[in-house]
Amino acid sequence: MVTFRRFVFGCGLSACAVLLSACGGSNSSPVQEPAPPPVSPAPPFTLTFQGLDGHIINELYQHNGILLAASDNGVHRQNSSGNWVAAGLTGYDVMAMSLLTEQHWLASTVKTNQDGFPAYLLFESFNGGSDWHEIDYQFGLAGENEAIFAMVFDADAQRIYATGIDVLASSSDMGQTWKAQHGDFGGFGQPKTALTQSADHQTIWYGGQGAIENGVFYQYDVASNEAIMHTDLFPNPSSIKAIRYAPDDPDTVYVSAEGGIIRSTDHGQSWQPVLDNVNFRFYFDLIIDPAAPQRIYTAGWAKNFTEPQPLIIEWTDDGGASWQQYQYPEQDFFGGVRSMILVEENQQQVVYLGLFKGGIIRMPLP
Repeated sequence: MVTFRRFVFGCGLSACAVLLSACGGSNSSPVQEPAPPPVSPAPPFTLTFQGLDGHIINELYQHNGILLAASDNGVHRQNSSGNWVAAGLTGYDVMAMSLLTEQHWLASTVKTNQDGFPAYLLFESFNGGSDWHEIDYQFGLAGENEAIFAMVFDADAQRIYATGIDVLASSSDMGQTWKAQHGDFGGFGQPKTALTQSADHQTIWYGGQGAIENGVFYQYDVASNEAIMHTDLFPNPSSIKAIRYAPDDPDTVYVSAEGGIIRSTDHGQSWQPVLDNVNFRFYFDLIIDPAAPQRIYTAGWAKNFTEPQPLIIEWTDDGGASWQQYQYPEQDFFGGVRSMILVEENQQQVVYLGLFKGGIIRMPLP
């Protein structure tokens, strides 16, 4: 259990200023005390470390109470005791998963081959991760498979949508063959890792980074097969990381990215900042409290692949008009957050945070 303490800073500096004033200096101009740093608030939550320290948690998933972590070293599953156990594909970097049923899973992976090049493979399990087999699939130009960076399953249409570098593709045969819906296989740019489908299944959002390091995402209409491109909504360079719908309004969409968080209340026609001036900090995800949609939680990642960084939870109770922060006091800790997910456990909303080399943190909401 992580124990939080309320930290009050600035008392030492204030006392020092008073002492200097008393010991010397001109009486014509009083010594001005420096403003104390902001007080870290007592957070309305507790954090519990769940394990998997040292793992990069690429994404967290859930399906009917099953909670999974796709990591840089295979798949991990939370058991009935709340512990995380290996669920196959050890040695593979699992970039994306799709949970078709409680037992039927797909996993997109990458692993360096004997020639030193990345090999992109798609695996399938029919028994909840106990066994996996490689799928003979085609996602890319003829004869080549490119990386699948995100997947989402439309259960009504029995169709999987997936993203690559510059393509949104779909499969109606559980991942064996893929058809480009928008964009092209073999395109240029950076990974499109953000992928979300609307509740009515009529709109698909996907995005990431463009060819000139600009944040770019698309609003794809399933019926018309057309897409609107949204770009330059964050200071560049940027990269779109997550697209989330508000739980109480199908027209309100949030987008988190390198550079902060924005929101549209008219389904993409206009956008407003929710969290900005963050000096290009990455925000891979956000959580909207379904019981109080104006309360939003997020946590960022400073682009540092080798050194520890603090875990900083940020939240707003007024839809982004004001924000509070809590910094976990442990300094030698890989606290950069790469994935967040909201689940319900025993009638309580709980957020899980997947960290970059720091494992998984559990955070029950108040």
